[in-house]
Amino acid sequence: MKHFTKHETVNNDSCTSLYSGVSKDELDKEVDKLFKTSGYKLKEGNPGNATYEKGSKTMRILFGAFAKHFVFKIKTYTNEPDTVKVTVVKGTSGIAGGLVGMKQVKNELTRISNVLETI
Repeated sequence: MKHFTKHETVNNDSCTSLYSGVSKDELDKEVDKLFKTSGYKLKEGNPGNATYEKGSKTMRILFGAFAKHFVFKIKTYTNEPDTVKVTVVKGTSGIAGGLVGMKQVKNELTRISNVLETI
């Protein structure tokens, strides 16, 4: 069953999505699963208040846009009764990859935002 209601905000640095008919714990598990199946590793925290990372920062610095490196901070919280918010914030700008790297991070945030609609 789809729980996504709408995107409250979407901009170049973050997106906030609203969900209904699902508990915070269930949504935490779904978001964690979504990131892990996309190749992300839990860098710190726990589902619901976590930082996920994909790729290598060192490789990004050495090889620029040819090496992928993404970091996103996730926060879920109960907004109102029966409504849960998920906020995804970029944890890196991509500047180590130049303009192409910055565009890659922006595109990845857009992709994540679109995938969050499937929950």
